[in-house]
Amino acid sequence: MNSPVKRLPELDHRQTILLVDDRPENLASLEALLDDGVHKLLSATSGEQALQLLLEYEVSLVLLDVQMPVMNGYEVARLMRGNRKTRGIPIIFITAIERDEAAAIRGYQAGAIDYITKPVNSVVLQSKVALFLELDLARRRLQQAYIRLENTKAYYESMLNAAGEGVIGVDEAGIVKFVNPAALVMLASQPAGVIGRSFSHFYLPAPESDELDSQSPWLGRRHATALAVEEAQFLRADGTRFLASCCRSPLAGKVDGEVIVFQDITERRALEEELRQQTVTDFLTGLGNRNAFKAALYAAIEQAQRSGSHVALLFIDLDHFKRINDNLGHEVGDLLLRAAARRLKEQVRAYDIVARLGGDEFTIVLGDLEFPDDAAAVAKKVLNALRQPFLLRDNVEVVVSASIGISTFPGCGEDTETLMRTADVAMYQAKRDGRNLYAFYQPEMNSRGHGALMLEQGLRVAVEKEALALHYQPQFDLVTGRMVGLEALLRWNHGGHTIEPSIFVPILEDTGLMVRAGQWVLAAGCRQRKAWADLLPPDCTIALNLSARQFADKFLVQTIRRILEQTELPVEQVELELTESMLMANTECTCTVLAVLKSMGLRLSVDDFGTGYSSLAYLKQFPLDALKIDRQFIRNLTTSDKDAAIAMSIIQLAHNLGMEVIAEGVETAEQLAKLVDLGCDMAQGYYFSRPVPPADLPGLALQLSSPAFRPRSAP
Repeated sequence: MNSPVKRLPELDHRQTILLVDDRPENLASLEALLDDGVHKLLSATSGEQALQLLLEYEVSLVLLDVQMPVMNGYEVARLMRGNRKTRGIPIIFITAIERDEAAAIRGYQAGAIDYITKPVNSVVLQSKVALFLELDLARRRLQQAYIRLENTKAYYESMLNAAGEGVIGVDEAGIVKFVNPAALVMLASQPAGVIGRSFSHFYLPAPESDELDSQSPWLGRRHATALAVEEAQFLRADGTRFLASCCRSPLAGKVDGEVIVFQDITERRALEEELRQQTVTDFLTGLGNRNAFKAALYAAIEQAQRSGSHVALLFIDLDHFKRINDNLGHEVGDLLLRAAARRLKEQVRAYDIVARLGGDEFTIVLGDLEFPDDAAAVAKKVLNALRQPFLLRDNVEVVVSASIGISTFPGCGEDTETLMRTADVAMYQAKRDGRNLYAFYQPEMNSRGHGALMLEQGLRVAVEKEALALHYQPQFDLVTGRMVGLEALLRWNHGGHTIEPSIFVPILEDTGLMVRAGQWVLAAGCRQRKAWADLLPPDCTIALNLSARQFADKFLVQTIRRILEQTELPVEQVELELTESMLMANTECTCTVLAVLKSMGLRLSVDDFGTGYSSLAYLKQFPLDALKIDRQFIRNLTTSDKDAAIAMSIIQLAHNLGMEVIAEGVETAEQLAKLVDLGCDMAQGYYFSRPVPPADLPGLALQLSSPAFRPRSAP
């Protein structure tokens, strides 16, 4: 229990003297003798008044008349001695009658410390008053010193008891004499279990620490001037141990012994280890991160320099990973990254390093290779492992591939930065060569990499200046032969050369330019359809593709409303095409957005149906108007029974759900005839027309509207 802190009494050198006499003339005489301008004088004409003043003021001395009516001086003195506040105040009796020894004894018994007889001798009075005031001042100073000492003791005791560190005091033999509450908590013990026992029972020094004299382990440090902090094992009452940071210091003065301050650092060490792991570990996959990778590559290079062996760095990038994130959501993307990390670990030796640099970028450090080309075998194993389907949550099956760039030491560089740069260049070459490939770095790749950078910069300028273009491919009703729609397809002419969509569209996605480019496509397509109001029949729609990033944009609906208002295009002439994987990314949100778009009067269709990750259970909930059969099922429609069966299943499914079916990529009359036989509603493809620029459409529209033009196999 901590001692309470006492308030220090104030030392007032201007002490107060209380004069008590029932005769005013006597009070006046005393005041005249004692008024020195330094001390404060109080006067009372009765015992009752004197007691009241004593309770109100801090009085240092009382000059008390003995003979007073109602309450005499003896009674006042006895009452003063019975009160805690006034019992220590000196009393000098003043009397004119009682001069014998018996009277003096009576006064001393009542509590007086001296007698003065009337008439009062001024010198005697002043001398005695000065003496007793000095004694009172000394008494008060002594009281203050005592209280200050008690407060200091309570202060340090409170600090020790409140300290978070354990504090133990031992004597010269190492016997515990003091222990604070924190130490008891850490030792899981009570005071009786610690005090009186040898400290060595609780203290297990580290093996590397210096051992002192076993019989007197504390005196060896008595004269030490610096505090040494060490780590040691401490033993709890239940026999378990904990790691502690410990500081031992000799006691000051002539007292032999030590004070030991210690703190349990078990959790701190665990946290430090966790933080250390975080600095070298990728939190998502558990692989090494960029820091661990660089350290491993540096160590592998040093080892190769000593042994004359080779090092290979594989820079791995998952192909089109961003589409998976955009279409299926980041949760599925994270699951895929974890699964890919496990497969990568399975393809290498136990001492090879697999790391994740961030996003979908992984690296493998292959050390101690006899020949640089040995890395090719590992790259082939990695590509084959990654292209196998990944079965993720909710039975979602994802198929990915990877592009791998390989740089070797010492052939491609002699330091970590150079090897990383050359492997990165080789990886992008593998992507340009078609993806799902590996490529060793070659010096000429640098110039090609520069060309890719220039292409990206040119595309940024094109998007900024709205220098892209739309071409339009007609869609036909397979029953009437009429043109019933136009699909807007994005094109880019850069430096006089037409850049294939397969090249620049991934760049739009990877750089985040797709949302802005997609907004331009919506606006440009709607403006063009409005301009063709007199050329095309009212029921001919303009089909505009939405990217996954656009569909995830929270301002999509507002953007479409604004464009329709600005172009004044009838909403029934607009069809939005989405991929099935986009629809499955967040089904609850998808249903909400589609419902809003449908309520606006827009026509909705699913592009490339059959190639994504659809769920029939959700498909029936979406307010869709049409499904588009992907061209890969049309290509072998007349030669592959499986492709024909898939196409027939899609057509029947759509019709059962109240949707129309559009076949894309129709190139032959035989394909068209088969689609008509299967009951397909509409089609588009090179058999009818290639995508054409806006200027060519009027002539094409006149040609296609001629009565002589009909799909040859149409009824």
